Amino acid sequence: MKWFTNTFTYWRELYRDIRMWWIFRKTARRSVELLNRDHGLRVDWLGRIYGVVNLPEEVQTASLEIQQAYVLQQITKFGQCMLDIGLADIVYPQIQKVNKTSSFLIVLWPVFDDLALLPILGNIIKSTFVGLIIFMIGKFGYHNIDLLVVLWEKTVTWIKS
Repeated sequence: MKWFTNTFTYWRELYRDIRMWWIFRKTARRSVELLNRDHGLRVDWLGRIYGVVNLPEEVQTASLEIQQAYVLQQITKFGQCMLDIGLADIVYPQIQKVNKTSSFLIVLWPVFDDLALLPILGNIIKSTFVGLIIFMIGKFGYHNIDLLVVLWEKTVTWIKS
């Protein structure tokens, strides 16, 4: 039964994700100057906020755990800025090491559960299938209403006896 009800609730969740993305994008693009001037962060056309954290020489030779701890320490500096522009509640950092450098790429971006190509295509197919079944049941019921009334009456008399 959950498979059937998810067909209808998915579209509401997708709408919420698209709305959250639109608000995030609009807010990030409106705050480009503040982000770039104060923290060296940039905003791309999707609205993702990103920047690069360069490791100092003493941290470059340390283990990967120490490098990641340094990057996490640098990310905390972005917290107040995210709070000021109103995105602190929905933004999550993604950290990636840049190959052949001593830098880490930081992408600040919300987590979207339903905003992806494959789930959208899958739910279009599933919704079409469920809609077709509902249509066929309605069509059968409309053209065979007399048969359904007789079956209903027989079922009611069987239950009463």
